[in-house]
Amino acid sequence: MTGGNAHGDLDVREANKALARRWFDEGWSRGELDVAELLFAPEFLLGGEKVGPEGPKRSVRARRAAFAGLTVDVGLQVAEGPWVASWYTTRGTHVGEFAGVAPTGRVISSEGIQLWRVENGLVVEDRNVFDVRRVLAQLLEPAGKTPGPARLATDDSRG
Repeated sequence: MTGGNAHGDLDVREANKALARRWFDEGWSRGELDVAELLFAPEFLLGGEKVGPEGPKRSVRARRAAFAGLTVDVGLQVAEGPWVASWYTTRGTHVGEFAGVAPTGRVISSEGIQLWRVENGLVVEDRNVFDVRRVLAQLLEPAGKTPGPARLATDDSRG
């Protein structure tokens, strides 16, 4: 273990979780993109590409243009060292083109897992997996045949 104590490490892990929740709430759910300048490092990497704070802003703008009322609920979070993983559920109404699909007006939901590396209180790297297949199935299937909504990440009924 490098320097610090167990209590200090716990504080850092909790701070890293809070950082992720803040971005999901303020950035994704409320569209308050200026917060990206406070959360993401200038050298921030998204999928291995250096994009800085503008990368997350572009991602949010594009998704919020495609899905009105977009919200992101964070469920389980796990933090270890500089890493924090968040399981999340998105919901929104399809009002703009998404993955080549014209607006359908359908309400969709899907899940994802985001893995961040945080250094000195700023996010420096993001790796994530999002269930785009579920979104497309909800948009493309005939009415009545769409898969049910994704389980809400904050739902504790894991049985």
